[in-house]
Amino acid sequence: MWSDLKKSAKTTIAAAVAAYVAFTKPNARIRFVGNDLKQADSRVFNALTTAIDLNPQWKSEITVRQHTLIFPNGSIIESVPVDPAGEAGGNDDMIEWTELWAATHKAHVKLWNELTLSPTKFGESFRWVDTYAGYSGESEVLESLYKLAVIDGQPLDLGLAGLEVFSNRRFFCLWNTKPLLSWLTPEYYAQEAAMLTDNEFRRLHKNEWVSSSETFVPLEWWTACKVASMPPVERNPVVIALDAGISDDAFAMVAVSRENKQVRVRYAKAWRPPKDGQVDFRNVETELKRLVGIYNVAEVCYDPYQLHDFCKRLQRDGVAFFKEFSQGTDRLIADKSLYDMIRDRTIEHDGNAELTEHIQNANAKTEGDKAMRIVKRSASGKIDCAVALSMANYRICKLVW
Repeated sequence: MWSDLKKSAKTTIAAAVAAYVAFTKPNARIRFVGNDLKQADSRVFNALTTAIDLNPQWKSEITVRQHTLIFPNGSIIESVPVDPAGEAGGNDDMIEWTELWAATHKAHVKLWNELTLSPTKFGESFRWVDTYAGYSGESEVLESLYKLAVIDGQPLDLGLAGLEVFSNRRFFCLWNTKPLLSWLTPEYYAQEAAMLTDNEFRRLHKNEWVSSSETFVPLEWWTACKVASMPPVERNPVVIALDAGISDDAFAMVAVSRENKQVRVRYAKAWRPPKDGQVDFRNVETELKRLVGIYNVAEVCYDPYQLHDFCKRLQRDGVAFFKEFSQGTDRLIADKSLYDMIRDRTIEHDGNAELTEHIQNANAKTEGDKAMRIVKRSASGKIDCAVALSMANYRICKLVW
């Protein structure tokens, strides 16, 4: 296992090892496994095809197909999807797993178990893993390997001071936690620290195990976005976002405007259900119509799970233009965008107590370095206004006028 900091040439090294095996072992079978076929193709496979393009001799000898490389000695390298049934039962000389930290689904775990080494290779086959650290309790396969090598294994002295290498019987592991390459400069890390959450920075650039959930934003960041007054919205477009629960969570409504690159929170309110009761949508409808009357509302976006019928009826009545907001990929991007804008102070608010409370109640579940999801810190803490702000902020930034 080769676990190193981000941008430490893990992919290049894995490609070089695969090329060595393919060239030196006739009829070798090598498989590249990513967390999906696109990743398997775009990382190590892509590094190897780039090397082939840059080497005239390799280019003349190696046949490059969509997901396959065929070497003149009969060796074959394939990129394969996560398909435990389809990929089981191979007779591989090398299996390369890229970014094993993200192998968190049942199919990943099953494929890892299926792609075992064949005894007919008589100890001359191996699995190669390139990765950095994962999320505690979620990256199941990687965490078990880390425990086997780093926790339960023995440190190896290879004659290089500070080299973090371990072994456990026939398992060799590099688990590096320090920058060793010339391009990993203090300036680069300062730039990355400004862009990433603390947990993601530690995971990517210190190779530390972290929790996928942490405080959404420091309260100090949110407080720094508070302003004493805002310029009038005039006739600039406004986006309103609705996020609703029925008998447990609140029903939140947030309105934002944008002037140049500055987003301004114009309104935020949450309706909480009475004990053993439900939110009365008639009160929300009355307030929504009031806002539509005083602002130039370009769009009302909403979570369709609880609000589909409510919003479709209001659109048929001509109240406003309503548009669903996907709670999948769009939410992941929107929540990260809100995080970035609070950090950069490109969003302003007037200190609305309810919105501030919901921001404080929010944790962020990180999903890679470019996506996150706002989640509750506790079961009782409300975050509906924070979610509505994320949706409204994303849509107003996409709006062109």
